[in-house]
Amino acid sequence: MLSWDLQGKTIELTGYLLPVDREGDLVYEFMLLPWGGLCAHVPPPPPNQTVHVTSERPYKLSEIYEPVSISGVLKPGLETTQLFVLDGVTVIESGYSVGRAQVARAGDAATPRKATPWNFLKK
Repeated sequence: MLSWDLQGKTIELTGYLLPVDREGDLVYEFMLLPWGGLCAHVPPPPPNQTVHVTSERPYKLSEIYEPVSISGVLKPGLETTQLFVLDGVTVIESGYSVGRAQVARAGDAATPRKATPWNFLKK
């Protein structure tokens, strides 16, 4: 279930970057996931834990599933995106989007699969 009361709220969120639109190591659009390592044979996170992000400036990617922090204005609404992951094509449904997001490397701020700071999205 999506939290529609979060419409227009400025949020900060840390997760794993999965590129949707990139050129070399520059990423323009990505999915922010609560855990890394998504493959075509494993179901993606539910939409209420997936954020479709368009960055304000291209983000220079160091590695796939890089932990990043984003900030920006949250917009609830279901979107479906088809993309290539490590071992094939998959379809991911996101429940939120953030446009013109500020993106920064999160370093070791990545969270374990069971303990996520995304609880505010699960209402």
